[in-house]
Amino acid sequence: MIKIILRLLLVQLIFSLVLLVQGYWYWLLNFELAFLSSLLVVLGSFSGYKRMVNSRLDSGEGMDIDLLEKLEDPHGLYEENEAIEEKTEEELADVIKEEKKRLKANKQTFVKTVKSTPGIFSPWRFLPYLLLVLSFIGLNNNYVLDIPAFLLGLGAGIGAAIIIGKKWIASL
Repeated sequence: MIKIILRLLLVQLIFSLVLLVQGYWYWLLNFELAFLSSLLVVLGSFSGYKRMVNSRLDSGEGMDIDLLEKLEDPHGLYEENEAIEEKTEEELADVIKEEKKRLKANKQTFVKTVKSTPGIFSPWRFLPYLLLVLSFIGLNNNYVLDIPAFLLGLGAGIGAAIIIGKKWIASL
């Protein structure tokens, strides 16, 4: 992963030198601010999502034993044959009530939403968005905003973040 980051920095340095020599410092400024902020936004999102998934796995959430058994034996070939009994209406009503309770427990609840908010409001995700908005406003207020350069920087930053994120995830 270090090699990829160094290669990206080398390409970035060459690009920066070419723009400076040509006299397009405002183009370089737009590109660099957009590149850095979009790179940080995507990597922050990767990091927040990774931490959220790991915390849910550590707490045992998402480990459905019934689902695992169903995947291992989808047609029930290895189950023992049980004698078929006729159930009374009261037993069937009890089964239906238990199933309804189980389905209600599986629905998204307020508690689960609150547990997932630390990933959403993580500073690693919030600060890059703030940098993106403030850089756009700052460039616009100083009359050096060049939309094509800014959009090119956003695209390059997203592409670089995806490449780095793939290598980061593969290294785990």
